Amino acid sequence: MAGGFLVFAVSSVLLVGHDPYHNQGPLAFLKKDIRKPHSAALGVPDHALRVGSSILIAADWLTTIDGLRQGLQESNPLLGPHPSLGRANAMIGAGLLANIFLVPKIRHRELRRGVWAAVILLEAKALRGNHLAGLRLNFRL
Repeated sequence: MAGGFLVFAVSSVLLVGHDPYHNQGPLAFLKKDIRKPHSAALGVPDHALRVGSSILIAADWLTTIDGLRQGLQESNPLLGPHPSLGRANAMIGAGLLANIFLVPKIRHRELRRGVWAAVILLEAKALRGNHLAGLRLNFRL
């Protein structure tokens, strides 16, 4: 059995010689014409929605911290009724970073703008509720 493999190996080297494309298959002959996807260019409305939604998230974050320090119950189901300040800071901060850096990666303009518009509407509703509860901006995170 080992002798058969040895004969096969020697004969393949003698008959074929050096093959630079050995074990690469037919794709080795194709040129690299596949382009990497790039982020879509953001226009003025995109930047306005991005900045506006980020400001509202930050304002909601600061008023939420004020409410947590007063012992009020949180209405965000992702945070839970009484999250710790660390959990609230981590989750809301991650959401703010996602809004700033991940949403612009959405290639479809309408979907990207729709996400930012939805964030603005949700955050405006949350800020109105926080204001009606008497909460203020608390800059001590």
